[in-house]
Amino acid sequence: MDNSTPLASSVSVAYLQGLLDYLGRLGFDSNALLAHVQLSPEILTQRDQRVAASAYLELLGEGVRLTGDEQLGLHLGEAIRPGYYGVLGYLIMSCATLADALHRQARYAALVGNLGRVELDDEPPRPGMEALVAHRWHPLLVQHQRLHCEETLVGWMTFGHWVSGLQIPPTEVRFQYPAPADITEYQRVFGCPVLFGQADNALVFPKRLLATPLGQADAQLRHLLDAHADRLLGELNQGHQVLDRARRELARQLPEQGADLESLAQTLQLSPRTLQRRLREAGLSFSQLLDETREQLVLHYLRDPALELAEIAFLVGFSETGSLARAFRRWTGQSPGAYRQNQADPASFS
Repeated sequence: MDNSTPLASSVSVAYLQGLLDYLGRLGFDSNALLAHVQLSPEILTQRDQRVAASAYLELLGEGVRLTGDEQLGLHLGEAIRPGYYGVLGYLIMSCATLADALHRQARYAALVGNLGRVELDDEPPRPGMEALVAHRWHPLLVQHQRLHCEETLVGWMTFGHWVSGLQIPPTEVRFQYPAPADITEYQRVFGCPVLFGQADNALVFPKRLLATPLGQADAQLRHLLDAHADRLLGELNQGHQVLDRARRELARQLPEQGADLESLAQTLQLSPRTLQRRLREAGLSFSQLLDETREQLVLHYLRDPALELAEIAFLVGFSETGSLARAFRRWTGQSPGAYRQNQADPASFS
C-alpha cells in the first residue's frame, strides 16, 4: 500500500458544519443529512471531534444529488467562514503576514481534514512576468475528488481575501481533471484564467503578496494557538499510529481469516473496548475502518495489471467479484475496469 496515503482519513466536525450550514440555508435538514451517514446530531456539539472522511465525502455527493448543483464544490468554497477551519482558522487570523499564515496552514492542515497534502512553492520563472508562487493541493482520496478539490481551492481563495483584505484574483488556477463543457462559473468564481488537464491543482499568485500584513495579527495569541495546534496535531498523529497498525493487520488478515474486531484487537494487544474507543476518536466504526481499508487496498491492487479481479476480491476478503464491483462503484462511482482504464490514460482524473 502507498505509505504516503493517510490510512485513517477524517475531517473535523467544524469543517462538516460548513457543509451542513450551506445545505441548511437551501432548506435541507441537518439531522436528516447526518442520519444519511449514520451520524448523530449530538456530534455537532463536539467541534473538536472528528468524523470519517468517507462520511464527509458521501455527504458532499449527497449534497450534489439533493441540490442538482454539479458545481457545489465551488459554491461551498465561496461560503467558507473562519470558524469552519476550527483552531487553524483562528491561528491563521493571528499571523503577522500572509506568508506566515500559509506556512502554518500547510503545517496544520490535518487539523481541518487529512484528505490531502498542502504545499506552497515558487513557480518556475515566466518571461516578462513577476515572480509567482503556487499554493498546491494534492488530494489523497478518490471519492468525489473533483468536488473536494474545487471546495478546497475556492475556500483558500475566499479565506485569503477575507484575512488579508485584498480582493486580488489569482494569476491563474490549475486543475488536474479535464475541463467540463461549461467553465463560465469557474471564471466567475476565480476571476482569472482556469486551466484544466494540468499536472497539479493549484492557486497561482504573485510572490510579493506573501509579505501582505494581516489586520488581526496578534503575536501573543499566535504563540498560544501554535502550542495548542501542536498538541492537537500530536494527538491526531498518535491516534492514527494505532489506526495505521490496525489497517496493516486488517490487510494481512483479510485473505486469511476475514475481518473480526476481537481478533484484530488481540493482534494489536488492545482490548476490543479500547480499540473501539480509538476508532471513535478518529470518527470511525469498525465497519467503516474495514470499508476504507478495503477501498485503499483495492485502489492499490488495481494498479497492478497482472492481478485479476477475482484475485483482488480474495485479497480484500470478498467472497466473489460481484461484491467487489458493487463496493467499488459505491466508493468511486465507476467500475473497477473503468478505473483501470482511466489510470492507463494520462489525461484522466479519478
